[in-house]
Amino acid sequence: MNNFLKEGLTGLWNEALHVNRACTFDEIVGHNDIKQIFVKAILSKRPVHLLLVGSPGSAKTMFLTEIMRDNKTSYFVVGSNTTKAGLVNQFFERRPKFLLIDELEKMSITDQASLLDLMETGIISETKINKTRQMKLTSWVFATANSCKKIIEPLLSRFAILEMPEYTFEEFTEIVLTRLRKENVDECTAIVIAEKVWNELDSRDIRDVIKVARLASNVQEIDFVIKMLKKRISKSQYSACGNE
Repeated sequence: MNNFLKEGLTGLWNEALHVNRACTFDEIVGHNDIKQIFVKAILSKRPVHLLLVGSPGSAKTMFLTEIMRDNKTSYFVVGSNTTKAGLVNQFFERRPKFLLIDELEKMSITDQASLLDLMETGIISETKINKTRQMKLTSWVFATANSCKKIIEPLLSRFAILEMPEYTFEEFTEIVLTRLRKENVDECTAIVIAEKVWNELDSRDIRDVIKVARLASNVQEIDFVIKMLKKRISKSQYSACGNE
């Protein structure tokens, strides 16, 4: 009996440790207040839905991918590639505890509406000619968006909306050093790239840092790559390509 209790308590302790590790968001620099809110939401006994809003490169998606990595009961989707039928089908098949939606604003209005019942009542239903099914699902919805403009008001009202502040230069440099270490870029070169991207490209997006690092085979080529990227298409042309 004592061994049984000991094994049971050990299992519970290991599970608690796993939950705590899953909530640290160690890969994300800064945003400590937002990390705390996520931890509270994840550990909440009842669903709390969070929407992160901020400019590209502000680590929004990283919050979702960190949760996806550490929680097998999560399901990650990209708004632009999501349909109501596909989403409902995944609800029935996967029964995710955490639904993670990147770029929520790129979901169509109809597809956005499919989330309303899940977030309000937890009731999922599907009615077709030869198939009708319904279930109750308790799920937390965590989503990101560059802007709230294209998100329907009833859906927005179901979220606690958190605005992602832009990084300071010091935080940006720390992120660059961490990310470019994975690209086998030395620290001195990484610092130069961080300064050039921040000051000359006027960008806060880590994706631009990675582009420069991969295009410049040495420190001497960084200026050339930056010069070419500064000639990139205008914002109006960029928007015309379907980006915002």
